[in-house]
Amino acid sequence: MKSTLNYIFTTSLTLLLSFNLLSQSYGIGAGINISQLNFNSADNAQFEDYRSLLGLNMGFYYAFKFSKNMGLRLGLAYSLKGFGYKSEYDSSLDLDNVSTSYVIESETRLSYIQLHPMFKYTLPLGEENTFYAMMGPYISVGITGALSERQSYSYIDYIDPMNNINIDNSNTEEVQFGQDGGGFDYVNYGFTPVIGLQLHSFFIEVSYDIGLNDIQTNNEDDFKAYDRTFSIKIGYLFGK
Repeated sequence: MKSTLNYIFTTSLTLLLSFNLLSQSYGIGAGINISQLNFNSADNAQFEDYRSLLGLNMGFYYAFKFSKNMGLRLGLAYSLKGFGYKSEYDSSLDLDNVSTSYVIESETRLSYIQLHPMFKYTLPLGEENTFYAMMGPYISVGITGALSERQSYSYIDYIDPMNNINIDNSNTEEVQFGQDGGGFDYVNYGFTPVIGLQLHSFFIEVSYDIGLNDIQTNNEDDFKAYDRTFSIKIGYLFGK
């Protein structure tokens, strides 16, 4: 029985490796992320000033086929995600001859190493071009993070300029990963749908990361934050 199992395992592995050598491909790609957080809270109105953030993604890919149309693609990438915030106010009070304004804005940038195995369906469009769709999970591990903040306040007295006030402060600090209650979880996971077009050895694709775990570590039951990242990538394949 043991010899039979060994034979089956060895034969299957040999066939799989032989098949892959005939249908494998390698690739590199890079593009931009448009990321934000999806907040789940009892008072969602407080998050109206949160905004999307642009970031870089770049990675390496290895793909092989199970059949003419079905296959698997493995990817390992660097992905910069995060979110922005901006609140501003500007008021002119003619009766008092003064105006007051302020701007508060920040950007939280979270850098991840992201692994994403995906099932791939390919639809040929002629001899050299294909349309494809993919779906699969992703798991990201946080490596660095930074929070940059800027606060600007202005008070203008049109009668007595000696009362004018102008304050503009900015600073940057490191974002902490880990379960210490003051930052973000090291792990960010979810699933990603992808559609793409391959033209000869080049490809262009769009994807959307849908996070499933609460990545903030404030440990509040009524406040959760989930990754949402739209990506556009272009790349090159070294084999087919």
